This record gives sequence, structure tokens and C-alpha cells, in this order.
Amino acid sequence: MSATKNPLLNRLHSAQGLSPSQRQIADCLIANMNEAPLWGVEELAQKSQTCVATVVRFAKKLEYSGYLEMRKALVTAAKKHYGRGEQLLQAPVRASATLLEVARRDIRNLETLVQAVNEDLLKKVVHQIKSSRLRLAIGDGVSALMARQLAYLLINTGLPVLEGNPADFATQVGMLESKDLLIAISIMPYTQETLDAAAYARKRGVPVLAFTDNLNGPLAKSASLALPIPGENLLFSHSVTTFGVLAHAIATSIASQDPHLALKKLREVERVALPKFAKS
Repeated sequence: MSATKNPLLNRLHSAQGLSPSQRQIADCLIANMNEAPLWGVEELAQKSQTCVATVVRFAKKLEYSGYLEMRKALVTAAKKHYGRGEQLLQAPVRASATLLEVARRDIRNLETLVQAVNEDLLKKVVHQIKSSRLRLAIGDGVSALMARQLAYLLINTGLPVLEGNPADFATQVGMLESKDLLIAISIMPYTQETLDAAAYARKRGVPVLAFTDNLNGPLAKSASLALPIPGENLLFSHSVTTFGVLAHAIATSIASQDPHLALKKLREVERVALPKFAKS
């Protein structure tokens, strides 16, 4: 991978004042630019024969906020180098080992989520969703799948949700008012249509609930409330496991506040859907 086309590689080559341990990390990354985007902080520490704390200090030495931001730079560089048509997958050869590795990473994602989301934030999110008149959920790519999942879960609690069309987010947001809610989901690389829709909603005084991978990122800046969705994955896609758990927790919390209403609405949904079910 050419250093001239990779800002991170330039940083690694030109970094000054590195300690011997930090130089080991830099050399390890330079020698493994294809595989490094797939490593967690513990893996990089192990492969460079250093420790997690040294890796974090190294990332900050390169003027990143921490390891996660540096890893995103690695992923971005790899995506540009290999293009959208190819995906790097450095998984164990044995299927069972791959399953264990994927599970291990998602467990770590869930632990990160639990540490990042506190009771007060969840209460505000639940209240905002419940008290809104209309709810519009938008996302593109894998984010559209997340939006659809959240909409499905909320509908099952008795709260109607509209799913936005990526081709016309701005027009749909234009129908919302201050009593409504825009639920926007986007992860790096961020979809411009989603960012524009969230910014437009904010400008019009419409509350924005954002689900994103970076609370300092562009989507969070337009949000009234923002929730993190950690998603470290073997692929260059974003794992959807953590979002599924978060969405399920939000919907369950809403349903538990009025279980009789939630059960009534769920039975109505099942009654309407019953003709579609295969007969056993």
C-alpha cells in the first residue's frame, strides 16, 4: 500500500519521538497494513509484543483520540486501497473457530455498549420515542436494515413507525414537525443523504435520535440524543448484533411501561398477519 496515498501510513513513517515500544507498534502496523484493520486493541498489543496501554498511548501520539479512531483510519485506508467490490476477511480456517472469533468480538461490542449507555440516557430515549406524535426511521445500506428492525420492534409495542426511503429522505423529513421524531442511523462511511436529512430536521426544530458508531461524528452533531452502536467485525461491514440488542432493550422497556397496551397491540398485529402464516 503506497504511503503517498495513505495518510495513516505517512504518519507511521514520519512519527517522531516514539518510545521503543511505540516504534514496535508502528513497525508492526507498517508490516501488516492488510490485516491490521481487523485487529482489536488486544490483538495489536499481542502482535507488537507490547501492552494495551502502550497501544492507546501510541494512537494518541499519532493525534488520534484513541485506538478506535486509529483503527477506523486503518479501515478507511484499506477500503480505498481494495475498493468496495472486495472485502478482506482474515478469519480462522475452521468454521467452528470462526464462529468463536465472531462471537468473541460481538461480546466485546456488547460490553462496550453496556459501559457507554447509562440509565439516564436510556430513559430519555424511551421518553422521546413514546411521547412523539410521528416517528420516521431512516438509514441506508446496513443502516436501513437496522432502521427496519427498530421499526418492527416498536410497532410490536404499539408505536407506529414510518420507514424512510433513501432516495427521498429530505422530502420525508419535511413532513415532520417539532412534535415528531426523526430516528437516523448511519455508520462510517456515512451516507450523505442521512446526514443531510438529520441536519435539515435539526434546522426545522424536529428532534433527532441518532444511532451511530461515533458520538463525535457528523450524525451525532445533528442529534438531540445519540446512542453508540459498537460493531467491530471480521468483515469491513458493521456488526448488527449490538444494535439488535440495543433496539430490543429499548422496545422492551417501552412495552414494560404499559404491558396491557403492548399485549393488546401485539395481538392486533398477529391477527392481521395470521393469514400470511403457513398452516402447520
